[in-house]
Amino acid sequence: MKHSQTRQKAAPLARTPEQQDERRGLIFAASAHALVLLLMLFGFLASPPKSPEPVQIELWAEGTLTSAAEPEEQPETPVKPQVTPPKPEPEPEPEPKPEPEPTPPPKAAPPAVAPPQPEPEPQVDPEIVLEKARKEREKQEQAERLAAEKAQAEKKAAEKALAEKQAKEAAAKAEAEAKAEKKAKDEAAKKAAEKAAEQKAKEEAAKKAADQKAKEEAAKKAAEQKAKEEAAKEAAAKAAADKKAKEAAAKAAAEKAANAKRDAIRAAMRGDALGAAGIAGGTADRNQKGGGGGDGGYAAQVRACVEPKVVYPIPPRNGPNPTVQYRATLDPVQHYVTKVEIQRSSGIAGFDRAVEAGIKACNPFPKPPNGKYPSSIEGNYQMYAQ
Repeated sequence: MKHSQTRQKAAPLARTPEQQDERRGLIFAASAHALVLLLMLFGFLASPPKSPEPVQIELWAEGTLTSAAEPEEQPETPVKPQVTPPKPEPEPEPEPKPEPEPTPPPKAAPPAVAPPQPEPEPQVDPEIVLEKARKEREKQEQAERLAAEKAQAEKKAAEKALAEKQAKEAAAKAEAEAKAEKKAKDEAAKKAAEKAAEQKAKEEAAKKAADQKAKEEAAKKAAEQKAKEEAAKEAAAKAAADKKAKEAAAKAAAEKAANAKRDAIRAAMRGDALGAAGIAGGTADRNQKGGGGGDGGYAAQVRACVEPKVVYPIPPRNGPNPTVQYRATLDPVQHYVTKVEIQRSSGIAGFDRAVEAGIKACNPFPKPPNGKYPSSIEGNYQMYAQ
Protein backbone atom coordinates (compact mmCIF):
# COMPACT_ATOMS: atom_id res chain seq x y z
CA MET A 1 0.00 0.00 0.00
CA LYS A 2 2.90 2.35 0.85
CA HIS A 3 4.50 1.68 -2.51
CA SER A 4 1.22 2.39 -4.32
CA GLN A 5 0.59 5.60 -2.36
CA THR A 6 4.13 6.85 -3.07
CA ARG A 7 3.68 6.24 -6.78
CA GLN A 8 0.29 7.94 -6.77
CA LYS A 9 1.78 11.05 -5.15
CA ALA A 10 4.65 11.17 -7.66
CA ALA A 11 2.42 10.55 -10.68
CA PRO A 12 1.05 13.53 -12.64
CA LEU A 13 -2.56 14.49 -12.28
CA ALA A 14 -3.67 14.06 -15.90
CA ARG A 15 -2.90 10.95 -17.98
CA THR A 16 -4.18 9.62 -21.27
CA PRO A 17 -5.84 6.18 -21.42
CA GLU A 18 -2.69 4.75 -23.10
CA GLN A 19 -0.49 6.11 -20.31
CA GLN A 20 -2.84 4.70 -17.70
CA ASP A 21 -2.68 1.25 -19.37
CA GLU A 22 1.13 1.40 -19.46
CA ARG A 23 1.18 2.46 -15.83
CA ARG A 24 -1.03 -0.44 -14.83
CA GLY A 25 1.30 -2.82 -16.68
CA LEU A 26 4.35 -1.38 -14.95
CA ILE A 27 2.65 -1.63 -11.55
CA PHE A 28 1.69 -5.24 -12.25
CA ALA A 29 5.26 -6.13 -13.31
CA ALA A 30 6.76 -4.39 -10.27
CA SER A 31 4.30 -6.16 -7.97
CA ALA A 32 5.19 -9.53 -9.53
CA HIS A 33 8.91 -8.88 -9.09
CA ALA A 34 8.41 -7.81 -5.47
CA LEU A 35 6.33 -10.94 -4.79
CA VAL A 36 9.06 -13.17 -6.26
CA LEU A 37 11.69 -11.45 -4.12
CA LEU A 38 9.57 -11.91 -1.01
CA LEU A 39 9.05 -15.60 -1.79
CA MET A 40 12.79 -16.09 -2.28
CA LEU A 41 13.50 -14.29 0.97
CA PHE A 42 10.96 -16.44 2.78
CA GLY A 43 12.60 -19.56 1.35
CA PHE A 44 16.01 -18.47 2.51
CA LEU A 45 14.74 -17.82 6.01
CA ALA A 46 12.72 -21.05 6.28
CA SER A 47 15.31 -23.59 5.01
CA PRO A 48 17.89 -24.87 7.66
CA PRO A 49 21.59 -24.36 6.93
CA LYS A 50 23.39 -27.34 5.46
CA SER A 51 27.08 -28.19 5.94
CA PRO A 52 29.03 -30.05 3.27
CA GLU A 53 29.48 -33.79 3.96
CA PRO A 54 33.07 -35.11 4.15
CA VAL A 55 34.32 -37.33 1.31
CA GLN A 56 36.48 -40.36 2.01
CA ILE A 57 38.97 -41.60 -0.60
CA GLU A 58 40.91 -44.90 -0.47
CA LEU A 59 44.38 -44.94 -1.92
CA TRP A 60 46.30 -48.15 -2.85
CA ALA A 61 50.03 -48.22 -2.82
CA GLU A 62 52.87 -50.83 -2.70
CA GLY A 63 54.75 -51.29 0.49
CA THR A 64 53.65 -50.43 3.88
CA LEU A 65 50.20 -49.14 4.00
CA THR A 66 49.61 -46.11 5.93
CA SER A 67 46.25 -45.08 6.95
CA ALA A 68 45.02 -42.08 5.18
CA ALA A 69 44.85 -39.09 7.30
CA GLU A 70 41.39 -38.28 8.21
CA PRO A 71 40.25 -34.98 6.93
CA GLU A 72 40.19 -32.27 9.43
CA GLU A 73 36.83 -31.20 10.41
CA GLN A 74 36.18 -27.60 9.47
CA PRO A 75 34.45 -25.53 12.01
CA GLU A 76 30.89 -24.95 11.14
CA THR A 77 30.22 -21.40 10.17
CA PRO A 78 26.76 -20.19 10.75
CA VAL A 79 25.29 -19.70 7.33
CA LYS A 80 22.88 -16.91 6.81
CA PRO A 81 19.82 -17.57 4.75
CA GLN A 82 20.92 -18.11 1.21
CA VAL A 83 20.10 -20.08 -1.83
CA THR A 84 20.89 -23.75 -1.38
CA PRO A 85 24.01 -24.46 -3.46
CA PRO A 86 24.03 -27.62 -5.57
CA LYS A 87 25.84 -30.56 -4.03
CA PRO A 88 29.21 -31.26 -5.63
CA GLU A 89 29.33 -34.61 -7.30
CA PRO A 90 31.79 -37.04 -5.59
CA GLU A 91 34.82 -37.73 -7.65
CA PRO A 92 34.90 -41.31 -9.01
CA GLU A 93 37.22 -43.68 -7.24
CA PRO A 94 40.29 -44.56 -9.29
CA GLU A 95 40.38 -48.05 -10.67
CA PRO A 96 42.95 -50.32 -8.95
CA LYS A 97 46.08 -50.67 -10.97
CA PRO A 98 47.56 -54.15 -11.60
CA GLU A 99 50.27 -55.10 -9.24
CA PRO A 100 53.64 -54.34 -10.76
CA GLU A 101 56.62 -56.49 -10.57
CA PRO A 102 58.59 -56.23 -7.35
CA THR A 103 60.68 -53.17 -7.35
CA PRO A 104 62.68 -51.48 -4.77
CA PRO A 105 60.51 -50.05 -2.11
CA PRO A 106 59.07 -46.77 -3.25
CA LYS A 107 59.13 -43.63 -1.39
CA ALA A 108 56.31 -42.93 0.91
CA ALA A 109 53.35 -41.53 -0.95
CA PRO A 110 52.33 -38.01 -0.09
CA PRO A 111 49.25 -37.69 2.02
CA ALA A 112 46.02 -37.50 0.13
CA VAL A 113 44.78 -33.99 -0.33
CA ALA A 114 41.10 -33.44 0.09
CA PRO A 115 39.37 -31.80 -2.88
CA PRO A 116 38.69 -28.10 -2.44
CA GLN A 117 35.37 -27.40 -0.90
CA PRO A 118 33.13 -25.06 -2.88
CA GLU A 119 33.03 -21.62 -1.45
CA PRO A 120 29.74 -20.85 0.13
CA GLU A 121 27.70 -18.29 -1.74
CA PRO A 122 27.63 -14.89 -0.15
CA GLN A 123 24.79 -14.51 2.23
CA VAL A 124 22.00 -12.15 1.19
CA ASP A 125 21.18 -9.44 3.68
CA PRO A 126 17.40 -8.78 3.80
CA GLU A 127 18.07 -5.08 4.35
CA ILE A 128 20.18 -5.04 1.23
CA VAL A 129 17.41 -6.82 -0.64
CA LEU A 130 14.83 -4.37 0.64
CA GLU A 131 17.12 -1.43 -0.11
CA LYS A 132 17.72 -2.77 -3.57
CA ALA A 133 14.01 -3.29 -4.05
CA ARG A 134 13.36 0.22 -2.76
CA LYS A 135 15.95 1.68 -5.11
CA GLU A 136 14.55 -0.30 -8.00
CA ARG A 137 11.09 0.87 -7.05
CA GLU A 138 12.29 4.48 -6.83
CA LYS A 139 14.13 4.06 -10.09
CA GLN A 140 11.02 2.60 -11.66
CA GLU A 141 8.89 5.35 -10.17
CA GLN A 142 11.37 7.94 -11.42
CA ALA A 143 11.30 6.30 -14.84
CA GLU A 144 7.52 6.31 -14.73
CA ARG A 145 7.53 9.91 -13.56
CA LEU A 146 9.97 10.90 -16.29
CA ALA A 147 7.90 8.98 -18.82
CA ALA A 148 4.74 10.63 -17.51
CA GLU A 149 6.43 14.03 -17.57
CA LYS A 150 7.66 13.35 -21.07
CA ALA A 151 4.22 12.20 -22.11
CA GLN A 152 2.72 15.24 -20.40
CA ALA A 153 5.25 17.50 -22.13
CA GLU A 154 4.52 15.81 -25.45
CA LYS A 155 0.82 16.15 -24.74
CA LYS A 156 1.26 19.82 -23.86
CA ALA A 157 3.37 20.33 -26.98
CA ALA A 158 0.73 18.56 -29.06
CA GLU A 159 -2.01 20.56 -27.38
CA LYS A 160 -0.02 23.75 -27.91
CA ALA A 161 0.56 22.88 -31.57
CA LEU A 162 -3.12 22.01 -31.91
CA ALA A 163 -4.10 25.24 -30.14
CA GLU A 164 -1.77 27.23 -32.40
CA LYS A 165 -3.18 25.47 -35.44
CA GLN A 166 -6.72 26.06 -34.25
CA ALA A 167 -5.84 29.68 -33.46
CA LYS A 168 -4.41 30.13 -36.96
CA GLU A 169 -7.46 28.46 -38.48
CA ALA A 170 -9.74 30.58 -36.29
CA ALA A 171 -7.81 33.72 -37.27
CA ALA A 172 -8.01 32.77 -40.95
CA LYS A 173 -11.70 31.98 -40.55
CA ALA A 174 -12.29 35.25 -38.69
CA GLU A 175 -10.38 37.15 -41.38
CA ALA A 176 -12.40 35.45 -44.11
CA GLU A 177 -15.62 36.16 -42.23
CA ALA A 178 -14.54 39.77 -41.70
CA LYS A 179 -13.77 40.11 -45.42
CA ALA A 180 -17.10 38.51 -46.32
CA GLU A 181 -18.91 40.73 -43.83
CA LYS A 182 -17.12 43.82 -45.17
CA LYS A 183 -17.96 42.80 -48.72
CA ALA A 184 -21.60 42.25 -47.74
CA LYS A 185 -21.67 45.61 -45.96
CA ASP A 186 -20.08 47.34 -48.97
CA GLU A 187 -22.61 45.73 -51.32
CA ALA A 188 -25.45 46.62 -48.97
CA ALA A 189 -24.16 50.20 -48.73
CA LYS A 190 -23.83 50.36 -52.52
CA LYS A 191 -27.37 49.04 -52.98
CA ALA A 192 -28.63 51.44 -50.32
CA ALA A 193 -26.86 54.33 -52.06
CA GLU A 194 -28.29 53.28 -55.43
CA LYS A 195 -31.73 52.92 -53.89
CA ALA A 196 -31.37 56.30 -52.16
CA ALA A 197 -30.23 57.89 -55.43
CA GLU A 198 -33.16 56.30 -57.26
CA GLN A 199 -35.55 57.43 -54.54
CA LYS A 200 -34.03 60.91 -54.65
CA ALA A 201 -34.40 61.01 -58.44
CA LYS A 202 -38.03 59.91 -58.10
CA GLU A 203 -38.66 62.52 -55.43
CA GLU A 204 -36.98 65.21 -57.54
CA ALA A 205 -39.02 64.15 -60.57
CA ALA A 206 -42.20 64.15 -58.49
CA LYS A 207 -41.27 67.53 -57.03
CA LYS A 208 -40.50 68.88 -60.49
CA ALA A 209 -43.81 67.57 -61.78
CA ALA A 210 -45.59 69.03 -58.75
CA ASP A 211 -43.82 72.36 -59.28
CA GLN A 212 -44.72 72.30 -62.95
CA LYS A 213 -48.31 71.46 -62.11
CA ALA A 214 -48.36 74.18 -59.48
CA LYS A 215 -46.92 76.64 -61.99
CA GLU A 216 -49.50 75.60 -64.57
CA GLU A 217 -52.28 75.90 -62.03
CA ALA A 218 -50.91 79.24 -60.90
CA ALA A 219 -50.69 80.38 -64.50
CA LYS A 220 -54.21 79.12 -65.12
CA LYS A 221 -55.47 80.89 -62.02
CA ALA A 222 -53.58 84.01 -63.04
CA ALA A 223 -55.10 83.80 -66.51
CA GLU A 224 -58.54 83.28 -65.02
CA GLN A 225 -57.96 86.16 -62.65
CA LYS A 226 -56.73 88.29 -65.50
CA ALA A 227 -59.73 87.31 -67.58
CA LYS A 228 -61.98 88.16 -64.66
CA GLU A 229 -60.21 91.48 -64.25
CA GLU A 230 -60.47 92.18 -67.98
CA ALA A 231 -64.10 91.18 -67.90
CA ALA A 232 -64.60 93.47 -64.95
CA LYS A 233 -62.76 96.23 -66.79
CA GLU A 234 -64.82 95.61 -69.90
CA ALA A 235 -67.96 95.59 -67.80
CA ALA A 236 -66.88 98.83 -66.19
CA ALA A 237 -65.98 100.27 -69.55
CA LYS A 238 -69.28 99.05 -70.93
CA ALA A 239 -71.11 100.61 -68.02
CA ALA A 240 -69.21 103.83 -68.60
CA ALA A 241 -69.91 103.62 -72.30
CA ASP A 242 -73.55 102.88 -71.64
CA LYS A 243 -73.70 105.84 -69.32
CA LYS A 244 -71.97 107.99 -71.87
CA ALA A 245 -74.24 106.64 -74.56
CA LYS A 246 -77.27 107.46 -72.48
CA GLU A 247 -75.98 110.92 -71.95
CA ALA A 248 -75.22 111.28 -75.62
CA ALA A 249 -78.49 109.69 -76.59
CA ALA A 250 -80.51 112.55 -75.27
CA LYS A 251 -78.21 114.98 -77.00
CA ALA A 252 -78.27 113.09 -80.25
CA ALA A 253 -81.97 112.34 -80.14
CA ALA A 254 -82.99 115.67 -81.53
CA GLU A 255 -80.15 115.70 -84.02
CA LYS A 256 -80.91 112.17 -85.08
CA ALA A 257 -84.57 112.91 -85.50
CA ALA A 258 -83.75 115.95 -87.58
CA ASN A 259 -81.19 114.24 -89.69
CA ALA A 260 -83.13 111.06 -90.15
CA LYS A 261 -85.65 112.55 -92.45
CA ARG A 262 -83.02 114.50 -94.34
CA ASP A 263 -80.75 111.50 -94.79
CA ALA A 264 -83.57 109.30 -95.89
CA ILE A 265 -84.61 111.72 -98.55
CA ARG A 266 -81.01 112.23 -99.68
CA ALA A 267 -80.27 108.53 -99.81
CA ALA A 268 -83.39 107.73 -101.68
CA MET A 269 -82.74 110.40 -104.21
CA ARG A 270 -79.08 109.43 -104.62
CA GLY A 271 -79.77 105.72 -104.85
CA ASP A 272 -82.37 106.18 -107.46
CA ALA A 273 -80.11 108.45 -109.44
CA LEU A 274 -77.10 106.11 -109.29
CA GLY A 275 -79.21 103.12 -110.04
CA ALA A 276 -80.64 104.76 -113.04
CA ALA A 277 -77.18 105.80 -114.25
CA GLY A 278 -75.50 102.43 -113.46
CA ILE A 279 -72.87 104.04 -111.13
CA ALA A 280 -71.48 102.09 -108.13
CA GLY A 281 -70.49 103.60 -104.82
CA GLY A 282 -73.88 104.21 -103.19
CA THR A 283 -74.18 104.27 -99.43
CA ALA A 284 -76.77 102.40 -97.42
CA ASP A 285 -78.99 104.02 -94.86
CA ARG A 286 -77.10 104.64 -91.60
CA ASN A 287 -80.23 104.09 -89.59
CA GLN A 288 -80.85 100.52 -90.69
CA LYS A 289 -80.77 97.86 -87.97
CA GLY A 290 -78.29 95.03 -88.58
CA GLY A 291 -77.12 96.01 -92.05
CA GLY A 292 -77.53 98.27 -95.08
CA GLY A 293 -80.42 98.76 -97.41
CA GLY A 294 -83.33 101.03 -97.81
CA ASP A 295 -85.90 98.96 -95.97
CA GLY A 296 -86.26 96.63 -93.03
CA GLY A 297 -86.22 93.54 -95.25
CA TYR A 298 -82.65 94.12 -96.44
CA ALA A 299 -81.48 94.84 -92.90
CA ALA A 300 -82.98 91.54 -91.82
CA GLN A 301 -81.10 89.78 -94.68
CA VAL A 302 -77.79 91.31 -93.59
CA ARG A 303 -78.35 90.33 -89.95
CA ALA A 304 -79.36 86.81 -90.98
CA CYS A 305 -76.01 86.48 -92.83
CA VAL A 306 -73.83 88.05 -90.13
CA GLU A 307 -75.43 86.80 -86.88
CA PRO A 308 -74.58 83.03 -87.24
CA LYS A 309 -70.95 83.96 -87.76
CA VAL A 310 -70.66 86.23 -84.71
CA VAL A 311 -69.00 84.03 -82.06
CA TYR A 312 -69.66 85.76 -78.77
CA PRO A 313 -71.55 84.63 -75.63
CA ILE A 314 -74.53 86.91 -75.48
CA PRO A 315 -75.41 87.64 -71.84
CA PRO A 316 -78.96 88.35 -70.73
CA ARG A 317 -79.92 91.90 -71.57
CA ASN A 318 -79.58 94.37 -68.74
CA GLY A 319 -79.63 97.96 -69.82
CA PRO A 320 -79.11 99.54 -73.25
CA ASN A 321 -78.53 97.53 -76.44
CA PRO A 322 -74.78 97.60 -77.40
CA THR A 323 -74.49 98.72 -81.07
CA VAL A 324 -71.52 98.51 -83.47
CA GLN A 325 -71.43 101.02 -86.34
CA TYR A 326 -69.37 99.60 -89.22
CA ARG A 327 -68.35 100.23 -92.85
CA ALA A 328 -67.88 97.16 -95.08
CA THR A 329 -65.93 97.43 -98.34
CA LEU A 330 -67.12 94.96 -101.01
CA ASP A 331 -65.32 93.31 -103.90
CA PRO A 332 -66.80 94.70 -107.14
CA VAL A 333 -66.81 91.30 -108.85
CA GLN A 334 -67.31 88.61 -106.22
CA HIS A 335 -69.18 90.92 -103.84
CA TYR A 336 -67.15 89.58 -100.88
CA VAL A 337 -66.34 91.76 -97.92
CA THR A 338 -62.70 92.77 -98.32
CA LYS A 339 -62.45 95.19 -95.40
CA VAL A 340 -64.43 96.09 -92.28
CA GLU A 341 -63.95 99.34 -90.38
CA ILE A 342 -65.49 99.87 -86.94
CA GLN A 343 -66.64 103.47 -87.10
CA ARG A 344 -68.22 103.43 -83.67
CA SER A 345 -67.56 100.85 -80.93
CA SER A 346 -70.22 99.22 -78.83
CA GLY A 347 -68.02 99.70 -75.76
CA ILE A 348 -67.22 95.97 -75.62
CA ALA A 349 -64.02 95.15 -77.48
CA GLY A 350 -64.75 91.42 -77.68
CA PHE A 351 -68.17 92.05 -79.15
CA ASP A 352 -66.69 94.50 -81.66
CA ARG A 353 -64.15 91.89 -82.83
CA ALA A 354 -66.81 89.21 -83.06
CA VAL A 355 -69.02 91.47 -85.19
CA GLU A 356 -66.07 92.36 -87.43
CA ALA A 357 -65.27 88.67 -87.96
CA GLY A 358 -68.93 87.87 -88.62
CA ILE A 359 -69.20 90.59 -91.29
CA LYS A 360 -66.02 89.35 -93.01
CA ALA A 361 -67.41 85.82 -93.01
CA CYS A 362 -70.67 86.93 -94.61
CA ASN A 363 -69.79 86.05 -98.21
CA PRO A 364 -71.23 86.85 -100.61
CA PHE A 365 -72.85 89.88 -98.99
CA PRO A 366 -76.66 90.08 -99.40
CA LYS A 367 -77.76 91.82 -102.57
CA PRO A 368 -79.45 95.19 -102.07
CA PRO A 369 -83.17 95.54 -103.02
CA ASN A 370 -82.34 97.56 -106.11
CA GLY A 371 -80.10 94.74 -107.41
CA LYS A 372 -76.95 96.88 -107.46
CA TYR A 373 -73.92 96.30 -105.13
CA PRO A 374 -72.33 99.52 -103.92
CA SER A 375 -68.57 99.74 -103.29
CA SER A 376 -69.18 99.92 -99.52
CA ILE A 377 -72.03 99.56 -97.14
CA GLU A 378 -72.40 101.31 -93.80
CA GLY A 379 -74.63 99.93 -91.13
CA ASN A 380 -75.28 99.20 -87.46
CA TYR A 381 -75.19 95.80 -85.73
CA GLN A 382 -76.95 95.54 -82.41
CA MET A 383 -76.31 92.82 -79.80
CA TYR A 384 -79.98 92.24 -79.23
CA ALA A 385 -82.30 92.06 -82.26
CA GLN A 386 -85.18 94.57 -82.22
